[in-house]
Amino acid sequence: MLNIGQPETDGDSMSTAPDTPASIPEHLLETITDGMDFRDDQGWIPWAWGVLARAGDVPAQIDEDDPDYPRSLMTLAALGRLYDLFQQVLSGLSADLETNPDLVGEVRPAITTIELACYSEAEGVCDTAWPETGSGLLREAIRTRTEQISARLVELLGTARLFTSLFVTGTATAAMDDDTDVPADTHSPAEDAFDRYLPSVVNDDLTEDKQRTYAWLSGDLDLT
Repeated sequence: MLNIGQPETDGDSMSTAPDTPASIPEHLLETITDGMDFRDDQGWIPWAWGVLARAGDVPAQIDEDDPDYPRSLMTLAALGRLYDLFQQVLSGLSADLETNPDLVGEVRPAITTIELACYSEAEGVCDTAWPETGSGLLREAIRTRTEQISARLVELLGTARLFTSLFVTGTATAAMDDDTDVPADTHSPAEDAFDRYLPSVVNDDLTEDKQRTYAWLSGDLDLT
């Protein structure tokens, strides 16, 4: 059962919140979402980026000239893949979706092959196939970063709040009341933006797919 009664509040403090509101350039969002199978019409990726920014994990504003830009791009790709995977599992499928945005190139917002190789070496990422390819290395880098980001968001928000945010902004939105007033196309609303939906999302209409998705998100079920 998902029944938790009250929102989880034991996540990390957001005391390191930057003064500048977090935002993602539209062209960069388009680059990430082009590789997704499920549309992020309600802006979950910018919201989740804001959560990470306020925790000091990512910059509030993305600078494509920043030496750490490849890490920011991998984090964005990981957020997109996490969103895609959640919607896939919620639809009753296995979590084997490959989100493959085209992130390697010579012109920004892409990163170069050398930047990808340097990032992967620093993170201990390698292509499990042989011979190693750029696309394979990118796939492994995104997969590894997704695991890290998922765990971090659970740490910051708690599983129930993270589940609610993904559920409300995803394919399940149509099943909710017409007056839910989900924050759409916004950058960095508050962490509690979805808390008012939490009791109904995690306690009502507990379908098998819903409970399975919750178990998968919390790390208690491996569907890959």
